[in-house]
Order: sequence, then C-alpha cells, then structure tokens
Amino acid sequence: MKLLNNKVTLYLQRRGKSLLKPVGIFLLICVVYWHLHCMIFKLENVICISITGRLANAMFQEAFVYSFAKNKGKSMVVFNSENPLSNIFTLEGFNWKHDNTYSCGCLPKYEDKWDCAYDATYENLQLSPEDSVQVFGYFQSWKYLRGHEKDIKKLFTFQSHIKDRADEQIQRIVNSFKQKGVTKETVLVGVHIRRGDYVKNKVFVEFGYNVATDTYIHHAVKYFQDKFKDVLFIVCGNDLPWAREVMQRYDRTYFVEGNTPSQDMALLSRTQHTLMTVGTFGWWIGWLTNGTTVYYKNTYREGTKFMMEFHGSTKDHFPPHWIGLD
Repeated sequence: MKLLNNKVTLYLQRRGKSLLKPVGIFLLICVVYWHLHCMIFKLENVICISITGRLANAMFQEAFVYSFAKNKGKSMVVFNSENPLSNIFTLEGFNWKHDNTYSCGCLPKYEDKWDCAYDATYENLQLSPEDSVQVFGYFQSWKYLRGHEKDIKKLFTFQSHIKDRADEQIQRIVNSFKQKGVTKETVLVGVHIRRGDYVKNKVFVEFGYNVATDTYIHHAVKYFQDKFKDVLFIVCGNDLPWAREVMQRYDRTYFVEGNTPSQDMALLSRTQHTLMTVGTFGWWIGWLTNGTTVYYKNTYREGTKFMMEFHGSTKDHFPPHWIGLD
C-alpha cells in the first residue's frame, strides 16, 4: 500500500501541472454554462423555497413564503421540489409552481437565523418589482403569519376526502360516549401527544428537545375540566401507550388509532380546543382549531442547541394568547 501511495504521489507531481489546464477549462465551461442557463431561464418577481421536513414543518415554510410573497408584492412562489402539501390541502389562493428548470439556484439566498423565532431580516428586505430571491429555513414563528391569518386558514383547508373522514370520525366518537352523557353540546378538546423520536433518538435528546411530563398532562386536563364542565378529550399522537397510561383515569377520553398524520391533524382541528404537548404538529392543530390552546412551556432544555433556535424564549414561537403550563 505504501508503494502504491508513493507511485500515485509521484505521478501527480509529474503530471499535476499538465492536468491544471484541462481541469481549468472544464470548470470555466461549467461556469459559463450555468450563467447562460440562469439568463435563459431567468425567474422574475418570484420567491423560491426548498421544503424541508414533514407535514407540520412544511406548513410553516409554506405559510411563511405565502405571507412573505404577499408582503413583497411577488406574483408567484416557486418550489425547488414537488409541493408536499398539494395532496392534503386545497392551497386555495396560492399561486405556485415547481422549478422544473432548476433556476432557483441562480437566485440570492436568505436563510433564517433562528428556526423557532422571528427573524426581522425578511421584513426589512428591500426588493424591486423584478427582484427574485430564494429563502431557506423553518420559519416557526406566529409573527410571520400576521396580517394573513384568514388567507392561510383557507390555504390549509383539508381536501374533501380528508375533511369528510374527520367529520365522520368525530360523529362516531361522540356517539360512542352517549351512555356517558356526551351530546352535541359537549366541548371537544383535541389532545396531541408528541414523544416517539424525541425520547428514543439520541440526536434529538442531545440537541435539547423536551417531552411533556405526566404532571403537565394532569394540569392541562384540570384546566379544561375547570373551564368546561361538559368536556370530552380526543387523543392522537405517536405514543398512545404512554398516553393511555397517563390519561386512563379520565372517563371521557377517546384514543384514536390507525390514522395517517394528515387524518390526525384534520380530526383534532375539528374539535373546539387544543391540549398540545410539544412539537410543530401540535402547534398547527392549535392554530387551525383557533380555540383555547394549552401547551407545555418547557419546550427545550436550558443550555442546549435547541434553546438557541428560540433566540432566548418561546415568545416568538407561541402566540401570546396561548397558555403555557408545566
């Protein structure tokens, strides 16, 4: 092996200079080609975005880019890849297309400073009518949505087959509790339990993700029981065994199994109020439901990288009228 390494080194020493010219020519051709490509397929007056993550992360990104495009007077949003929400929501009023010419990469790129806090860079960015930019980040702050709440609610209207299934499930659940006094007048509270990889995945644990405690669940349930005397809890999540262990003491509780993530979100957003734990999935359930939302306020562990993504506190992440408990 040592002899082979010596031969390779000797060859490169002898031929290195002669290789520089063809390599340089190749790189120059690539640069010229890319510049020509960007000129031919120039994007004007649009915002480009790359969608990262699953359902709830994609919702934050699309809600942000919709609001940002409206605020800057841009006519269209261009996705670097296929739109992952197009089969779930109607996306009413959203003028978007797929970048099938790979031209978004030609544009100047702006990346958010914090994933879970508000970055004023985008608000202060000055763009002419012809300017186009690409944005990258998670944009997980209620502040990005200000002024466009009604439009975003329409944007995230579930497609009919998902909505109809959720309505049927709600009706079946209510009917199954008739013997326990549940009626159409009973207040429905959607509960979302987020644990799973936040507990089992070492990367998430070391990054600083927290999960809600059983004490928090009991405090949150008591809050709703004190506020509404006639209440039924409907529970979805990625750790139903844990949820059952914690909430089985509450007689009026229904645990939902067998749904897809979009079906869970549609179902819980059909309730009147939200008891979420942690995570963006529960956040969007609370936002879409638009009732009283209670959340676990110890979202991150102090001194962790995840804490830094909130820029010091959760005030930019959770709407101010939501209720944090521990």
